[in-house]
Amino acid sequence: MKKELREKLSKYAAAAAAVTGVAGVNAQIVYTDVNPDVTVDDDHNANGLSAIPLDMDNDSNLDFILGSRDTTINLYGGIDVRYTLVAPAVAGNAIAFASTSTYNGNTYYQAAALNNGDGINNTLTWASTTQTMAQEVLFASYPQYNYTLGFWNGVNDKYLGLRFTTGANTYYGWARLDVGGSNAADVFKLKDYAYQSSPNVAINAGDMGSASLSEADIDALVHFINQANNTVLVKVNGELSNGVVNVVATSGQVVQTGKVENGTFVVNMNGLTAGVYMINVTFEEGAITKKMYVH
Repeated sequence: MKKELREKLSKYAAAAAAVTGVAGVNAQIVYTDVNPDVTVDDDHNANGLSAIPLDMDNDSNLDFILGSRDTTINLYGGIDVRYTLVAPAVAGNAIAFASTSTYNGNTYYQAAALNNGDGINNTLTWASTTQTMAQEVLFASYPQYNYTLGFWNGVNDKYLGLRFTTGANTYYGWARLDVGGSNAADVFKLKDYAYQSSPNVAINAGDMGSASLSEADIDALVHFINQANNTVLVKVNGELSNGVVNVVATSGQVVQTGKVENGTFVVNMNGLTAGVYMINVTFEEGAITKKMYVH
């Protein structure tokens, strides 16, 4: 990246203040509140892309770039192209995407717009390339040909699924944004972001690692019951809300995931390779992780 762009981006970093929440054994989530929220509106910026950095682990090294562009092409009476995109700042970092398109032999990726509570893990589809979030192409003389592209046009409180590396370790995280609606695909607002500080461990979109309840409190409300049919019943007290279960192998592979419904979730061990697995149960109030042995 050019030195000028790095200098331009660095001024935004001071807006982020890190708040760390502990979310159970082997499940520490580092949450960063961007306060105040940072809004970017390119508005025909003569210097090119308007961008801000995303330093997931706050180590002063950029992990991703969020940018927008509003430019006019002097064809067919004028074409206004407006878009928001996300790109890895380091080779190997990746973004979860929902679809691709091909034009003139080139493949273009559209970043997924995840909902609160969606699991972010290796079961998603990932690409280490620049991805479109929202795009509008507006024809001044032929408005009937206007079109939009991407999953972020006019959305609020959606989440990017992000995967990044530090040293030899891989981490999962999310970033929450709003992206402008009609005729505003170049306007976005970054609100906050977080990552799971345990390598290769999944995180749920929106999970802040709330420390409102201690690990001991959560442990008293969540019961792991071995059953005769080679399953584990996760039974949850009603005081905990929006539970999501991820079963993770030591390799980092998520082998089962799902939501707690009516206070229970069944972990099915049938068919799993012998070894140690982690059952991570995450709630709005915090989380807990237990080991499970398959023989």
